[in-house]
Amino acid sequence: MPDSAPLDAPLLADLRPGDSFFNATWRISLAEHRAYKNRDAGFFVVCTVADNTGSHEVRCFDKPPLALEELHSATFVRCDGKVATGSFHGQISLEKVQIIAAPADLSRFEMPVQGDFKAHQARFGDLIRSVRNPHFHALLKEIFRRDGEIWPCFEGAPAATNMHHNYRGGLLEHCGEVALLCERLAGALPHLDRDLLITAALLHDIGKIEEMECDFSSGKIQYTHAGHLVGHIVLGSCLVASAAEKIEGFPTRLKHELMHLILSHHGEPEYGAAKRPMCAEALILSQCDNLSAKIAQCAGKLEGEGDFASTGQNGWHSLPHAPQRTLYVGKMREMREESS
Repeated sequence: MPDSAPLDAPLLADLRPGDSFFNATWRISLAEHRAYKNRDAGFFVVCTVADNTGSHEVRCFDKPPLALEELHSATFVRCDGKVATGSFHGQISLEKVQIIAAPADLSRFEMPVQGDFKAHQARFGDLIRSVRNPHFHALLKEIFRRDGEIWPCFEGAPAATNMHHNYRGGLLEHCGEVALLCERLAGALPHLDRDLLITAALLHDIGKIEEMECDFSSGKIQYTHAGHLVGHIVLGSCLVASAAEKIEGFPTRLKHELMHLILSHHGEPEYGAAKRPMCAEALILSQCDNLSAKIAQCAGKLEGEGDFASTGQNGWHSLPHAPQRTLYVGKMREMREESS
Protein backbone atom coordinates (compact mmCIF):
# COMPACT_ATOMS: atom_id res chain seq x y z
CA MET A 1 0.00 0.00 0.00
CA PRO A 2 1.42 3.45 -0.91
CA ASP A 3 2.62 5.46 2.05
CA SER A 4 2.43 9.19 2.64
CA ALA A 5 5.17 11.75 2.95
CA PRO A 6 6.16 12.10 6.64
CA LEU A 7 4.53 15.05 8.37
CA ASP A 8 7.92 16.65 8.94
CA ALA A 9 9.08 16.13 5.35
CA PRO A 10 10.42 19.45 4.01
CA LEU A 11 9.13 21.31 0.98
CA LEU A 12 11.69 22.76 -1.42
CA ALA A 13 10.52 26.32 -0.85
CA ASP A 14 11.22 25.97 2.87
CA LEU A 15 14.89 25.01 2.52
CA ARG A 16 17.63 27.54 3.27
CA PRO A 17 21.44 27.37 2.99
CA GLY A 18 22.84 25.56 6.00
CA ASP A 19 19.73 23.39 6.51
CA SER A 20 19.90 19.65 7.03
CA PHE A 21 16.76 17.68 6.26
CA PHE A 22 15.39 14.18 6.76
CA ASN A 23 12.72 12.04 5.08
CA ALA A 24 12.31 14.45 2.19
CA THR A 25 9.89 13.04 -0.40
CA TRP A 26 10.06 14.50 -3.90
CA ARG A 27 9.33 13.82 -7.54
CA ILE A 28 12.49 12.99 -9.47
CA SER A 29 13.41 13.51 -13.12
CA LEU A 30 16.32 14.18 -15.49
CA ALA A 31 18.74 11.90 -13.68
CA GLU A 32 22.24 11.53 -15.10
CA HIS A 33 25.68 10.39 -14.05
CA ARG A 34 28.50 12.94 -14.01
CA ALA A 35 32.16 12.20 -13.53
CA TYR A 36 34.11 13.63 -10.61
CA LYS A 37 36.96 15.95 -11.59
CA ASN A 38 39.22 13.10 -10.57
CA ARG A 39 37.75 10.58 -12.98
CA ASP A 40 39.23 7.69 -11.03
CA ALA A 41 36.73 8.56 -8.29
CA GLY A 42 33.85 7.46 -10.54
CA PHE A 43 30.46 9.13 -10.89
CA PHE A 44 27.86 10.96 -8.88
CA VAL A 45 24.18 11.51 -9.66
CA VAL A 46 22.64 14.81 -10.78
CA CYS A 47 18.86 15.04 -11.04
CA THR A 48 15.91 17.40 -10.59
CA VAL A 49 13.54 17.05 -7.65
CA ALA A 50 10.20 18.81 -7.36
CA ASP A 51 7.11 19.30 -5.26
CA ASN A 52 4.19 21.70 -5.47
CA THR A 53 6.41 24.62 -4.41
CA GLY A 54 8.96 24.34 -7.22
CA SER A 55 11.88 22.30 -8.52
CA HIS A 56 15.63 22.27 -8.00
CA GLU A 57 18.67 20.52 -9.44
CA VAL A 58 20.35 18.36 -6.79
CA ARG A 59 23.36 16.08 -6.40
CA CYS A 60 23.71 12.72 -4.75
CA PHE A 61 27.11 11.42 -3.69
CA ASP A 62 25.96 8.04 -2.33
CA LYS A 63 28.40 5.21 -2.97
CA PRO A 64 27.80 3.31 -5.14
CA PRO A 65 25.60 5.69 -7.19
CA LEU A 66 22.12 4.45 -8.02
CA ALA A 67 21.90 2.92 -11.49
CA LEU A 68 20.48 5.22 -14.15
CA GLU A 69 18.04 2.51 -15.24
CA GLU A 70 16.50 2.60 -11.76
CA LEU A 71 16.44 6.40 -11.61
CA HIS A 72 14.91 6.81 -15.07
CA SER A 73 12.05 4.48 -14.15
CA ALA A 74 11.50 6.19 -10.78
CA THR A 75 8.92 8.89 -10.10
CA PHE A 76 9.42 9.48 -6.36
CA VAL A 77 12.35 9.29 -3.95
CA ARG A 78 12.79 9.65 -0.20
CA CYS A 79 16.09 10.94 1.14
CA ASP A 80 18.04 12.90 3.71
CA GLY A 81 20.37 15.74 2.76
CA LYS A 82 21.70 19.22 3.33
CA VAL A 83 21.87 22.63 1.68
CA ALA A 84 25.43 23.89 1.31
CA THR A 85 26.91 27.23 2.32
CA GLY A 86 30.25 28.79 1.39
CA SER A 87 31.65 28.18 -2.10
CA PHE A 88 28.83 25.72 -2.91
CA HIS A 89 26.17 28.03 -1.46
CA GLY A 90 22.66 26.70 -2.15
CA GLN A 91 23.72 23.35 -3.60
CA ILE A 92 21.39 20.61 -2.37
CA SER A 93 23.07 17.28 -1.71
CA LEU A 94 21.04 14.12 -1.11
CA GLU A 95 21.98 11.16 1.06
CA LYS A 96 20.43 7.72 1.61
CA VAL A 97 18.28 8.02 -1.53
CA GLN A 98 15.51 5.43 -1.74
CA ILE A 99 13.17 4.97 -4.71
CA ILE A 100 9.60 4.68 -3.41
CA ALA A 101 6.12 4.04 -4.77
CA ALA A 102 3.78 6.96 -5.39
CA PRO A 103 2.53 8.29 -2.03
CA ALA A 104 -1.16 7.88 -1.26
CA ASP A 105 -1.60 11.65 -0.96
CA LEU A 106 -0.25 13.38 -4.08
CA SER A 107 -1.42 16.90 -3.18
CA ARG A 108 2.08 18.05 -2.22
CA PHE A 109 3.37 17.00 -5.65
CA GLU A 110 0.63 18.43 -7.88
CA MET A 111 2.12 20.43 -10.74
CA PRO A 112 1.38 24.12 -10.11
CA VAL A 113 0.41 26.74 -12.67
CA GLN A 114 3.29 29.19 -12.98
CA GLY A 115 3.12 32.87 -13.88
CA ASP A 116 -0.04 34.85 -14.58
CA PHE A 117 -2.21 32.20 -16.22
CA LYS A 118 -5.19 34.52 -16.79
CA ALA A 119 -2.92 37.07 -18.45
CA HIS A 120 -1.57 34.39 -20.78
CA GLN A 121 -5.13 33.34 -21.67
CA ALA A 122 -6.08 36.97 -22.39
CA ARG A 123 -2.96 37.57 -24.50
CA PHE A 124 -3.66 34.47 -26.56
CA GLY A 125 -7.24 35.58 -27.21
CA ASP A 126 -6.10 39.08 -28.19
CA LEU A 127 -3.63 37.63 -30.70
CA ILE A 128 -6.35 35.47 -32.29
CA ARG A 129 -8.65 38.49 -32.61
CA SER A 130 -5.82 40.50 -34.21
CA VAL A 131 -5.64 38.14 -37.23
CA ARG A 132 -7.56 39.83 -40.05
CA ASN A 133 -7.19 37.25 -42.82
CA PRO A 134 -10.66 35.64 -42.76
CA HIS A 135 -9.35 32.14 -43.53
CA PHE A 136 -6.70 32.16 -40.81
CA HIS A 137 -9.09 33.80 -38.35
CA ALA A 138 -11.73 31.13 -38.99
CA LEU A 139 -9.12 28.39 -38.55
CA LEU A 140 -7.90 29.76 -35.22
CA LYS A 141 -11.46 30.25 -33.95
CA GLU A 142 -12.33 26.66 -34.87
CA ILE A 143 -9.24 25.00 -33.39
CA PHE A 144 -9.26 27.04 -30.18
CA ARG A 145 -13.00 27.00 -29.50
CA ARG A 146 -13.46 27.19 -25.73
CA ASP A 147 -16.16 24.48 -25.94
CA GLY A 148 -14.11 22.30 -28.29
CA GLU A 149 -11.89 19.30 -27.57
CA ILE A 150 -8.52 20.99 -28.15
CA TRP A 151 -8.61 24.12 -25.97
CA PRO A 152 -8.99 22.37 -22.57
CA CYS A 153 -6.01 20.14 -23.43
CA PHE A 154 -3.95 22.98 -24.89
CA GLU A 155 -4.32 25.67 -22.23
CA GLY A 156 -3.16 23.48 -19.35
CA ALA A 157 -0.44 21.50 -21.11
CA PRO A 158 3.30 21.85 -20.51
CA ALA A 159 5.40 22.87 -23.51
CA ALA A 160 8.12 20.26 -22.93
CA THR A 161 9.18 17.42 -20.66
CA ASN A 162 12.16 19.32 -19.30
CA MET A 163 13.93 21.93 -21.45
CA HIS A 164 11.60 24.94 -21.26
CA HIS A 165 8.09 25.90 -20.08
CA ASN A 166 7.79 22.38 -18.61
CA TYR A 167 4.94 23.20 -16.26
CA ARG A 168 1.17 23.44 -16.24
CA GLY A 169 0.10 26.16 -18.69
CA GLY A 170 3.58 26.30 -20.23
CA LEU A 171 2.36 25.54 -23.76
CA LEU A 172 -0.14 28.42 -23.70
CA GLU A 173 2.52 30.77 -22.36
CA HIS A 174 5.18 29.69 -24.87
CA CYS A 175 2.94 29.88 -27.96
CA GLY A 176 1.64 33.30 -26.94
CA GLU A 177 5.19 34.48 -26.28
CA VAL A 178 6.40 33.27 -29.69
CA ALA A 179 3.44 34.95 -31.39
CA LEU A 180 4.14 38.23 -29.61
CA LEU A 181 7.80 38.12 -30.69
CA CYS A 182 6.70 37.41 -34.27
CA GLU A 183 4.25 40.30 -34.16
CA ARG A 184 7.00 42.71 -33.11
CA LEU A 185 9.26 41.56 -35.94
CA ALA A 186 6.43 41.69 -38.46
CA GLY A 187 6.02 45.37 -37.56
CA ALA A 188 9.75 46.08 -37.86
CA LEU A 189 10.66 44.18 -41.04
CA PRO A 190 9.27 44.74 -44.55
CA HIS A 191 7.11 42.63 -46.83
CA LEU A 192 5.97 39.99 -44.36
CA ASP A 193 2.60 38.24 -44.13
CA ARG A 194 1.81 39.16 -40.55
CA ASP A 195 -1.34 37.06 -40.32
CA LEU A 196 0.42 33.93 -41.63
CA LEU A 197 3.21 34.47 -39.12
CA ILE A 198 0.92 35.03 -36.10
CA THR A 199 -1.32 32.11 -37.03
CA ALA A 200 1.65 29.77 -37.39
CA ALA A 201 3.15 31.00 -34.12
CA LEU A 202 -0.06 30.31 -32.20
CA LEU A 203 -0.32 26.85 -33.78
CA HIS A 204 3.33 25.81 -34.11
CA ASP A 205 3.36 23.48 -31.08
CA ILE A 206 -0.27 22.32 -31.22
CA GLY A 207 0.99 18.78 -31.86
CA LYS A 208 2.35 18.63 -28.33
CA ILE A 209 -1.11 17.87 -26.98
CA GLU A 210 -0.78 14.52 -28.79
CA GLU A 211 2.98 14.14 -28.32
CA MET A 212 2.97 14.26 -24.52
CA GLU A 213 0.74 13.30 -21.63
CA CYS A 214 0.97 14.77 -18.17
CA ASP A 215 -0.32 13.49 -14.86
CA PHE A 216 -0.85 16.78 -13.03
CA SER A 217 -1.39 15.02 -9.70
CA SER A 218 2.10 13.50 -9.76
CA GLY A 219 3.70 16.05 -12.10
CA LYS A 220 5.00 13.35 -14.42
CA ILE A 221 5.33 14.34 -18.10
CA GLN A 222 6.03 11.62 -20.64
CA TYR A 223 5.88 10.98 -24.37
CA THR A 224 2.95 9.11 -25.89
CA HIS A 225 3.25 6.32 -28.43
CA ALA A 226 2.50 8.86 -31.19
CA GLY A 227 4.99 11.27 -29.66
CA HIS A 228 7.79 8.75 -29.87
CA LEU A 229 6.95 7.56 -33.38
CA VAL A 230 5.77 10.75 -35.09
CA GLY A 231 6.59 13.81 -32.97
CA HIS A 232 4.75 17.06 -32.40
CA ILE A 233 5.90 18.78 -35.60
CA VAL A 234 4.25 16.28 -37.94
CA LEU A 235 1.33 15.65 -35.58
CA GLY A 236 0.65 19.39 -35.44
CA SER A 237 0.92 19.86 -39.17
CA CYS A 238 -1.59 17.05 -39.73
CA LEU A 239 -3.99 18.46 -37.14
CA VAL A 240 -3.90 21.92 -38.72
CA ALA A 241 -4.25 20.57 -42.27
CA SER A 242 -7.28 18.50 -41.24
CA ALA A 243 -8.92 21.51 -39.56
CA ALA A 244 -8.25 23.74 -42.60
CA GLU A 245 -9.86 21.22 -44.94
CA LYS A 246 -13.09 21.40 -42.94
CA ILE A 247 -13.34 25.18 -43.42
CA GLU A 248 -15.23 26.01 -46.59
CA GLY A 249 -13.13 27.87 -49.15
CA PHE A 250 -9.85 27.65 -47.25
CA PRO A 251 -7.21 28.20 -49.98
CA THR A 252 -4.91 25.22 -50.59
CA ARG A 253 -1.94 27.53 -51.04
CA LEU A 254 -2.44 29.14 -47.62
CA LYS A 255 -2.82 25.71 -46.05
CA HIS A 256 0.50 24.59 -47.51
CA GLU A 257 2.27 27.80 -46.43
CA LEU A 258 0.96 27.38 -42.90
CA MET A 259 1.98 23.72 -42.84
CA HIS A 260 5.48 24.68 -44.01
CA LEU A 261 5.94 27.09 -41.11
CA ILE A 262 4.90 24.40 -38.64
CA LEU A 263 7.04 21.69 -40.28
CA SER A 264 10.14 23.92 -40.34
CA HIS A 265 9.92 25.71 -36.99
CA HIS A 266 12.81 23.72 -35.46
CA GLY A 267 15.09 25.12 -38.14
CA GLU A 268 17.32 22.17 -39.01
CA PRO A 269 16.68 18.43 -39.41
CA GLU A 270 19.12 17.60 -36.61
CA TYR A 271 16.84 19.58 -34.28
CA GLY A 272 13.71 17.78 -35.46
CA ALA A 273 12.57 19.99 -38.35
CA ALA A 274 10.76 18.12 -41.13
CA LYS A 275 11.76 20.89 -43.56
CA ARG A 276 14.28 23.71 -43.41
CA PRO A 277 12.69 27.20 -43.39
CA MET A 278 12.18 28.28 -46.99
CA CYS A 279 10.50 31.68 -46.65
CA ALA A 280 10.96 34.80 -44.54
CA GLU A 281 8.04 34.00 -42.23
CA ALA A 282 9.39 30.50 -41.57
CA LEU A 283 12.82 31.90 -40.72
CA ILE A 284 11.31 34.36 -38.26
CA LEU A 285 9.11 31.74 -36.58
CA SER A 286 12.05 29.38 -36.15
CA GLN A 287 14.19 32.07 -34.53
CA CYS A 288 11.39 33.32 -32.26
CA ASP A 289 10.59 29.80 -31.11
CA ASN A 290 14.24 29.20 -30.26
CA LEU A 291 14.52 32.58 -28.53
CA SER A 292 11.49 31.93 -26.33
CA ALA A 293 12.85 28.53 -25.31
CA LYS A 294 16.36 29.80 -24.55
CA ILE A 295 15.21 32.79 -22.51
CA ALA A 296 12.86 30.51 -20.60
CA GLN A 297 15.88 28.42 -19.66
CA CYS A 298 17.58 31.54 -18.35
CA ALA A 299 14.47 32.54 -16.41
CA GLY A 300 14.14 29.01 -15.05
CA LYS A 301 17.68 29.11 -13.67
CA LEU A 302 17.00 32.53 -12.17
CA GLU A 303 13.78 31.38 -10.50
CA GLY A 304 15.51 28.21 -9.32
CA GLU A 305 17.98 30.31 -7.34
CA GLY A 306 15.23 31.49 -5.00
CA ASP A 307 16.86 32.33 -1.71
CA PHE A 308 20.03 30.54 -2.81
CA ALA A 309 21.38 33.43 -4.90
CA SER A 310 24.73 34.52 -3.55
CA THR A 311 28.05 36.08 -4.39
CA GLY A 312 29.51 32.60 -4.19
CA GLN A 313 27.37 31.52 -7.14
CA ASN A 314 27.71 34.82 -8.99
CA GLY A 315 24.81 34.03 -11.30
CA TRP A 316 26.53 31.10 -13.06
CA HIS A 317 24.66 27.84 -13.60
CA SER A 318 25.41 24.49 -15.16
CA LEU A 319 23.61 23.78 -18.44
CA PRO A 320 25.07 20.39 -19.36
CA HIS A 321 22.96 19.71 -22.47
CA ALA A 322 23.74 23.05 -24.15
CA PRO A 323 26.84 23.76 -26.27
CA GLN A 324 28.05 26.49 -23.90
CA ARG A 325 27.68 24.16 -20.84
CA THR A 326 27.20 27.10 -18.45
CA LEU A 327 24.75 29.98 -18.25
CA TYR A 328 25.01 33.41 -16.63
CA VAL A 329 21.83 34.97 -15.22
CA GLY A 330 23.42 37.58 -12.95
CA LYS A 331 22.35 40.42 -15.23
CA MET A 332 18.76 39.14 -15.32
CA ARG A 333 18.83 39.08 -11.53
CA GLU A 334 19.99 42.72 -11.45
CA MET A 335 17.22 43.78 -13.85
CA ARG A 336 14.60 41.92 -11.80
CA GLU A 337 15.75 43.60 -8.60
CA GLU A 338 15.69 47.04 -10.24
CA SER A 339 12.15 46.57 -11.51
CA SER A 340 10.76 45.21 -8.23
